[in-house]
Amino acid sequence: MSIQLYFNPLSQPSRAVHAILVIGKIPHDLHNIDFMKQEQNTPEYKKISPTGNVPSIVDGDVVLFESHTILKYLAKKFKLENLYPSDIVKQAILDQYLDWHHTGTRQITLTARDFVFYPKFVGKPAPENKDERFKELEWYLKAFEEIFLGNGKHQYILGFPEPTIADLSAICELSTLFMLNIDLTPHPHLHKYIKHMLSIPEVNQIHQQTFEFTQKFAENLRQEYIDLMK
Repeated sequence: MSIQLYFNPLSQPSRAVHAILVIGKIPHDLHNIDFMKQEQNTPEYKKISPTGNVPSIVDGDVVLFESHTILKYLAKKFKLENLYPSDIVKQAILDQYLDWHHTGTRQITLTARDFVFYPKFVGKPAPENKDERFKELEWYLKAFEEIFLGNGKHQYILGFPEPTIADLSAICELSTLFMLNIDLTPHPHLHKYIKHMLSIPEVNQIHQQTFEFTQKFAENLRQEYIDLMK
């Protein structure tokens, strides 16, 4: 039986779940939830995801609607040991990032939402504290480099030898930096990490619609981001 994935390709958590399905060669069907049509708020979808958020999955009688829960569930069910080890200590190490992600790396998307997406597509004015917010975002980027990439010592988050679900979740947020057009020169380890993760064919594949969206709507896109989308 195929996993039913309810997602939107521009949603970062959606892409992370889509990525594990593709990487794990897990049979699945895609159901695109159109935000512009408010499909996330329909009674039918709310039966699957009470919060109205994406992604969510239906696996027979199992219905789940939080991305990190879904990633762990799929890794365990399909025995994707390299993506989420069965060893309890290794799980705990990875969970440190997965818990930090929501208030850490996720700030990239929240900043893009407030300063790019809302003003451009909803007509909502950007907050007045732009300098403060972008300075705060720089702190999170630096923390990601120092803590989770070991200042360049780690190819993957927290030094795991292969990509894990932490990396899948992270890269889908980090790719939103493209819309913010932030200079990555002060973050060479982060730049290297993004480049490497996007060189993974399955990860690159699930980002194609995001790349097309970015190239269409981002203003004065830096060459470094254009190069990363190739």
